[in-house]
Amino acid sequence: MSALVPELISVLRQWLPTAERAQLCGLGAGSSFSGAGLWRVEHGDCIYVLRRWPPAAAMGCRVTSISSLQRHLAEAGLPVASPLPLLEHPEALVFTKIAVDRDVAAWTLTPWLPGVADYWITPRHTKLKAAARTLAEIHLSASSFPVGDRAGPARIDRSPALVERGDRLEALKSGACADLAYHLVQTPPTAAREIAFEALELIQRSLGRLWQESLRWCDERLPLQWVIRDVWHDHVLFTEDKVTGVIDFGAAAVDSPAGDLARLLGSLVGDDEAAWRLGVEAYQTKRPLAPIELEAVRFFDASGTLLSAFNWVHWLFRDPSALGPNVYRNAARRRLERLVGRMRCL
Repeated sequence: MSALVPELISVLRQWLPTAERAQLCGLGAGSSFSGAGLWRVEHGDCIYVLRRWPPAAAMGCRVTSISSLQRHLAEAGLPVASPLPLLEHPEALVFTKIAVDRDVAAWTLTPWLPGVADYWITPRHTKLKAAARTLAEIHLSASSFPVGDRAGPARIDRSPALVERGDRLEALKSGACADLAYHLVQTPPTAAREIAFEALELIQRSLGRLWQESLRWCDERLPLQWVIRDVWHDHVLFTEDKVTGVIDFGAAAVDSPAGDLARLLGSLVGDDEAAWRLGVEAYQTKRPLAPIELEAVRFFDASGTLLSAFNWVHWLFRDPSALGPNVYRNAARRRLERLVGRMRCL
């Protein structure tokens, strides 16, 4: 990281006038697979997170919209970190810089939120209900955040995520799954490869049914608004039984809140039906779900589990470069093992 320090200090000066006094530590190896650069910044008595957004996200207004959404949620009193305004341009939350290779780099600086992502270590019903209620409160507040140039209630339309999943399930059915299985046969035998073989067998078992269901869900019209899209175990921080941080809005977009609820509950409680009911009930104490949304939650969960399992096999054995250079393969394998456990119940 030493070669990056001068650049990082230069960027930090957009927010901190004495940035050279900051202590920096890289984050994300083994736990963040999004490709974003993350650094913990200690400066005086304060701790921050410096984020370098991927070039694709830096183009257009996407980072600006997400940063404004975070500020909107933080101002509503929710456990979300609001990006700091730039010193010389207080109206701006994002610092944009053209790199030597002409890529556009966007940077944000946010406060470090308290808490630990420890639900798997100490799972309790009180924590589960707190997570579900917090997500519902985030959705309620986000529903008043403008979509494009239009404010007001959530619009009703097809879910972009479900349309994309329908296309991906079609691709798997049309040969992508068989192609990956053929490639896997050519790799050296390892314990990880055995897990990958089981994942592909389980994918094949459920693929036809989920593809058939996707034909309906690609055309269903659902309430759409700003959602997090990547709200899972490692992004929900607890202090005892209270949620004190919901982190990483890098994938936030306009879609169905049902997708967020499916992602959260699937990651926290897997296939524990009693825990699912508890989580859904807790969510609905804050934001009741329409019957069509309740149905959609289950399809979001099942299709997301299958496609995630395929992704991890592909990344581990066909395209490891997609994971980036700093990812611990053991952590990636554990993600696949957890997904295989869920696939057995599909």
